[in-house]
Amino acid sequence: MTGTTMPRECLIMSASSQEAGDLRRLFAAELDRLRVSAGITSLRAVARKTFFSHTTIADAVGGKKFPSLEVTTAFVTACDGDVDEWRRKWTETYAALTTPVLASPWGKQEVADGNDPVDAGCRDDAVTARAASVSLAAKRHIIGLVELRYSPRTHAAWGRFRGEPGLDMLAMHRYHVDLTVGVAREVDDRRVEYRVEYGFDHHWGGLLVTGKGPFFAWVDVRFDGAEVAYGETGRAVLD
Repeated sequence: MTGTTMPRECLIMSASSQEAGDLRRLFAAELDRLRVSAGITSLRAVARKTFFSHTTIADAVGGKKFPSLEVTTAFVTACDGDVDEWRRKWTETYAALTTPVLASPWGKQEVADGNDPVDAGCRDDAVTARAASVSLAAKRHIIGLVELRYSPRTHAAWGRFRGEPGLDMLAMHRYHVDLTVGVAREVDDRRVEYRVEYGFDHHWGGLLVTGKGPFFAWVDVRFDGAEVAYGETGRAVLD
């Protein structure tokens, strides 16, 4: 959500078959690149390491069927990949394939700096490129997670913040909590930010078009108007 627009209700629709196919093919291609980078020359060699059939392994990188988590983790283990990272990728892709897409009643926007990533159709294939825990400045107390979200298909990035249950309790019983969520493109020092009252959910800001240097996301958290926490992700060069 961008600018000072209030949180809004959305219409629910299913992801199109083309979008689902794109997600399956992207996941399969990344999985096969892992095999190649590991120096494994054939899918049969992967199958021997995983004890799954050659057909099952071929389906996993074929792009027509989405592999199970069990097959995915076995494939990644055989290729000496990061199982935790791939479990996260699998979970995000599976959620995108099975969760209804929220469509804005205000219509589609173009993919341009400052626009809403949901209205611009950037969320369907979005992944978390970088993430960082956010702690209160005065003490070691984690209150949330800031993420740099990235859509490879639309070449867009934006910031997103999710609060922890402890922040929910503080917002309900002690403080008025406000957030500023943003994303920055370092090559031209362009920043887009969104200010909002904390609403016990994900909050995101406007997008920046990628393809030019490093990007990072950040969040500023205030209790009763006073800054109590600031966090930013690591930098990521995004196509």
